[in-house]
Amino acid sequence: MRKFAVKSLKLKNSIIIISVILPMLVGFLAYDLYRQSNTLRNALLERGIILAQTGAATSGKIMSDAIAHGVMEEEQIFDTNYVPTTNKGPQKYRTLFDSFTDTNLGEVQDRFLNDQVVIYAVSQDINGYVPTHNNVYPKSGVFEPGGIGDNPARSKRIFNDEVGLASSQNTEPYLLQVYKRGDTGEIMWDISSPIYVNGRHWGGFRVGFSMVETNRQIAVARGQILGGVAALTIALIVLIIYISNRITDTVKRLEAEADRVAGWDFTAIDLETSSKDELGNLIRSFVNMVNKLRHLGEKMNHSVVHAAEYTNELQSSIKKAAQTSDAAVTRMGQLSEAAGKMGSSSEAVINASEKTAESLTRAEETLEKFMKQMKSSSVAMLRTSESVKELESHLEKIGDIIQFIALIADQANLLAQKAVTEMKSISKSNRSKTQEDTVGAVEAIAGEKSNFTALAAEIQKRSQDAATATKGIYSLFEKALQHARQASASLEDDQRIVTEGYSAASGASQSVKSLVADLNNMIIMVQEIISHSQQVMDGISSVNQATSEQTALVERFTSAAKTVDEIVNQMQEEISNLKI
Repeated sequence: MRKFAVKSLKLKNSIIIISVILPMLVGFLAYDLYRQSNTLRNALLERGIILAQTGAATSGKIMSDAIAHGVMEEEQIFDTNYVPTTNKGPQKYRTLFDSFTDTNLGEVQDRFLNDQVVIYAVSQDINGYVPTHNNVYPKSGVFEPGGIGDNPARSKRIFNDEVGLASSQNTEPYLLQVYKRGDTGEIMWDISSPIYVNGRHWGGFRVGFSMVETNRQIAVARGQILGGVAALTIALIVLIIYISNRITDTVKRLEAEADRVAGWDFTAIDLETSSKDELGNLIRSFVNMVNKLRHLGEKMNHSVVHAAEYTNELQSSIKKAAQTSDAAVTRMGQLSEAAGKMGSSSEAVINASEKTAESLTRAEETLEKFMKQMKSSSVAMLRTSESVKELESHLEKIGDIIQFIALIADQANLLAQKAVTEMKSISKSNRSKTQEDTVGAVEAIAGEKSNFTALAAEIQKRSQDAATATKGIYSLFEKALQHARQASASLEDDQRIVTEGYSAASGASQSVKSLVADLNNMIIMVQEIISHSQQVMDGISSVNQATSEQTALVERFTSAAKTVDEIVNQMQEEISNLKI
């Protein structure tokens, strides 16, 4: 059997919402009905309790007042000697307080029947005896089961059944009993409260509530609730359908836009919402996804354009590489010729190298000889230098001595001039002095002679120093002459050595000139080899550059193709998520 499937989202949403909300509503209303029924029952119970307690207090006070005022004796009120009376119906009795209760309690009890739900309100003693029943019914005197007018049949009777005795003997504030009335079959509430007369438990005041009226009120409330439920259900169904239409309309628009996007149409999406719920978030996510797909599409187009450009460049590069390959083939032929020339140049370089080696050998021998001559000349020049330095030292000493002699001569000359001056002064002094001054003059002359003697001794000493210096000069001149002769001999030897070294240097110069010529030839040949090698390297570099350009273009083309492939995969994933 084929399973029924609902394809309409609107109907599906309506069914789901109704199936969720309606049981909750029914459950809530059932609970409310139960609560209201309990409320009505509790209100009825409280009313019955109040009536029973009021009736019990009123009855007890009436009888207590009668005792207090001497109308009745306490023994009469508590009389339990039930005297049977003849009657065709149920057995009736009489007690000492019947007349009092008929007169004083009947009217009070009948007032409780003003409440429509109250069926009876009577006082009965501790043994269940009811002296006075309610008088609101017609007194036909005939007991009619199930009908009215049964007051005479209910007065003066003992209701010692289970419910009656429990009501009479109860000492709690109230007692609720639910029972089925024996003569009418009606379900009743019997609410009783104990009656106390002068502090003694006399019996109880019973109030009978008819549940017919209560059940009718409950039925009315139930009907009102059910009507409200029906009206509310209809309103909810209409509201649910309206909300479902609002939701499904947006979903249909979203479906239409998704189908359009699934057809690779990424133009502007006509879906705007300010809602913050899940549907609004879904719409915004969808719009963001379409914008992302549009961006991916533009990126893919851009990548495709780049891939096409890279393809064109790759084709151009391939053509250029083909041309470069042809040029490389031509260049390789030239390289072959250059390699042949390089071989010839290499042989010439080898021959020139052999000649250069021979020239270097000869130059090495000549230079070795020249180095020996230069070494000998260096030693001779060192000796000559030392002789000249010693001669220079002697000449400096001679200069010092000559300068000393000149100084001594100057001093001797001064001393001589001083001596002459002193002698002239003495002679003049001798002629001008008189005889009287002979003693003083003699003393002066003696002092001057002493000074002259000292001066003469000084002049003699200076002359001896000059003679000694002159001898030293002669000795130094002899030594200087000897060193001069030695220096002359050394210089003659050095001249000979230098002449030989010049001859050796001339030979070495010729060898070096030949070596330089050979090296120049080698340089020219090496330059030719370098030129040919550069041609080879240029050709190889051209081939490598063309290969590198092709490799780079291939890598760029591969990258662009990979990017396009990734974008296509992303778009396929995004679009697959849009399928409804």
